[in-house]
Amino acid sequence: MKVEVNTTKLSLICSLVGLVAIYAAAVTVRPKITPIASLNESFIGLRVSVSGQVVDYRDHKEGHLFLKLKDKSGGLVNVPIFSRTRSQLEESIELLDIVEITGEVALYQGELEVIPEGAKHVKIVHTAPTKLSEIGKENAGAPVKVQGIISKREIVGSGNLVLTLENDGNRLPVFVPSWIAEDGLPEVHVGDTVRVDGWIQLYNGEVELKLTNASHLHLVEDA
Repeated sequence: MKVEVNTTKLSLICSLVGLVAIYAAAVTVRPKITPIASLNESFIGLRVSVSGQVVDYRDHKEGHLFLKLKDKSGGLVNVPIFSRTRSQLEESIELLDIVEITGEVALYQGELEVIPEGAKHVKIVHTAPTKLSEIGKENAGAPVKVQGIISKREIVGSGNLVLTLENDGNRLPVFVPSWIAEDGLPEVHVGDTVRVDGWIQLYNGEVELKLTNASHLHLVEDA
């Protein structure tokens, strides 16, 4: 009888150890990254992990953030990060950052999107700013992230703001439309170091960066 009891206990212990091992493996093994170009409507409702560069970034007035990711497969996918999840992120997301998302595939207005399950399923790798010397007319229409010291600050037109950035002897004007300048733009002055992400455009044949959202300008502390 004693032998049977011991055998039963041993079986229970082995079963528990096995369950713990299975659980540990499940939580430590990283989900496989799915190439964005391979996503189609057969993935709707499934849980996937995708990783790509932020090539578009839109803020919503209610605090939501809408990203568009592009990876090496050439695919594009929308990623809505709703305000509750966004408020729990430990760091901000910037244009051209690399972001890994784990969540459910859904279809919204005819386009696929991956909705993150929560803040812990959003992993961010910040990319370095592009040197001002590397930006030219051939970059028109492309998103960029730059950093420099404000050497000039002027108001033009109907309240538009133009910040001239300098870095290593190179300059780049940053055009800030009036509605953005009046909508929560950080207070910046000549001599401040800032990091800005936006789109390169040509104005009177000259290269400038256009800011499309106040949250795309970041004051760099202790630069």
